Amino acid sequence: MKNRSPFKNCIVILAIMLALPGMVLAIVGGVWWFNVYRFVQSAEHAEGTVIELVESSGNKGGRIYSPVVEYTDSQGQRHKYRSNTSSNPSPYSIGDKVPILYDRDRPDSANIDHWLYLYLGPLVCFGFAAADLLFVMLLFVIVWLVFGRTKNQTNNAAQ
Repeated sequence: MKNRSPFKNCIVILAIMLALPGMVLAIVGGVWWFNVYRFVQSAEHAEGTVIELVESSGNKGGRIYSPVVEYTDSQGQRHKYRSNTSSNPSPYSIGDKVPILYDRDRPDSANIDHWLYLYLGPLVCFGFAAADLLFVMLLFVIVWLVFGRTKNQTNNAAQ
C-alpha cells in the first residue's frame, strides 16, 4: 500500500469537508422533493381565489408579495392559505382564480398547484448542491493536474 504524503491527506480531508454541505443539500432536496411528490399524488384539488397580496421587504430592500388564497374543501368549509413563495411582481392579482392542492385529512395544509410554488425549494437545494459538488470536483482536477505534473517532473528529473 502506498504511503500518502501529509499534504495529500489534508487535500482529501479538505475535499470531504467542502463536499459535505453539497451532499447534505442534495439529501435535503431529495427528501423535500419526495414529500412534495407524495403530497401532490394524494392531495385534493380545489379552485381558490386570491383575496390578498401580503407585502413584505425583500432581501435587496424592494417589496415582495405573497398571495393569500381562499378555497373551499370537499366538506364545504372555507380555508385561507398564504403562500411561502413571494415575488415582485406578483404573478397573481386580487380576484384571480388559482388551482389549490390540499391535504384531505388536514385541509389547512395546502399549496398553489403550480410547479414554482411546489418545487422551487427542492430545486434551489439541488442547485446549491450541484454547484458545491462541481466546485469540489474542479478543485480536485486542478490539484491533480498541478501536483500530478510536479510528481511527473520530479520523477523525470530523478531519471
